[in-house]
Amino acid sequence: MNAVYVSSKKDLELLLERIKRFHSPKRYLEQYETPPSIVAHILWKAFMNGDILGKTVAELGCGVARFSLGSLMLGAEKVLCIDIDNDILRYASSALEREFKPLSNRIVYMASDIRDLNMQSIDTIIMNPPFGVVKRNRGLDMVFLRKALQVSPAIYTIHKYSKQLDSIVLSITSKLGYRITYQEMLDFPIPMMFVTHRRRIYRVKSVFYVIKRGVYGS
Repeated sequence: MNAVYVSSKKDLELLLERIKRFHSPKRYLEQYETPPSIVAHILWKAFMNGDILGKTVAELGCGVARFSLGSLMLGAEKVLCIDIDNDILRYASSALEREFKPLSNRIVYMASDIRDLNMQSIDTIIMNPPFGVVKRNRGLDMVFLRKALQVSPAIYTIHKYSKQLDSIVLSITSKLGYRITYQEMLDFPIPMMFVTHRRRIYRVKSVFYVIKRGVYGS
């Protein structure tokens, strides 16, 4: 069994802050960073549920790989870090090698469009898919969710809130024998990153779901 490197959610958050924001984010890919506080919150929930320690974890749309790194700190056996963008994968790989070298040999980086991804069974998937703020990405978060449901019994995911969101997620998951075991509203901050931004920070109402195959309660 791999070691757990942190003793609290706050310790995890502080270590995740060492992975800095990607210097050249692409708006069309919605490369908004997930704040360390939110990453730590979700990972701690997964850890306490028994879905990290000794498990194989995949992060879909991994970006700078904070969920991947945090999973390793919490004792994951192996982590798959998957993103469509080679540039951000190189950045993530370099950052983890520089800041957390002892952990870097247990992470595998994969460049792939999620729609083309062919994976074997994964113990746990943790992801913050594109919210669909960019028109071309509308509905892409549900593409991510469907892919996750194909390969993992335990999914931790964030989605932009809408009045229809719960019913959409419930419909997709229940048809495949999954249950929403936990959900929580999140205030997701997006800093001024692109020329189209007019405010210093945008706060996006979002929902964090825990989804399990054939399980009630969490």
